[in-house]
Amino acid sequence: MVILLQRLRRAVSLPLMVLAALVILFEDFVWARVTVLVAVIARLRLVARIEAWVATRGRHATLALFAVPIACLIPFKIFALWLIASGHIVTGILVIVAAKVTGTAISARLFVIARPKLMTFPTFVRVYGAVLRFSAWAHALLDQLGLPAAIRALRSGFRALRLRIRAGAKALLDRVRIALALK
Repeated sequence: MVILLQRLRRAVSLPLMVLAALVILFEDFVWARVTVLVAVIARLRLVARIEAWVATRGRHATLALFAVPIACLIPFKIFALWLIASGHIVTGILVIVAAKVTGTAISARLFVIARPKLMTFPTFVRVYGAVLRFSAWAHALLDQLGLPAAIRALRSGFRALRLRIRAGAKALLDRVRIALALK
């Protein structure tokens, strides 16, 4: 029985580790893209005021602020689960993805603002270091599996598709403009 459990653990652990690595890489990918986008949004006056207010909070209050995006997105995630249970699987998944990206965007900006205060917590420093090490491990694992090359190929394919869609949309708009000009 023990040998069977050990074999089962070995058989299941690699796929789960690859899945965890993919989740971490997705988070890294979203984080990098969203941080740039949120930095642009941060130029708005209201957002700048909120950021200034966050910067004046103490370190414990700043840490507690990370619960706000999580709490605000729970109703959307529940709604998404209801959609999935009601048979609207694609819409439900899209709501979950939108909630995830939005939560990551808010957390990313909050982290940029609050990082100096958060690094005063020894436990946070340890957990942050562990997350960075796990992220490095995930990147190394996927390098060993050859997935970065596949991801690069997918990216170039999506880039080419996006360019074709843009070219088609531009051609369609040009035709509409010409048709409207003839009237």
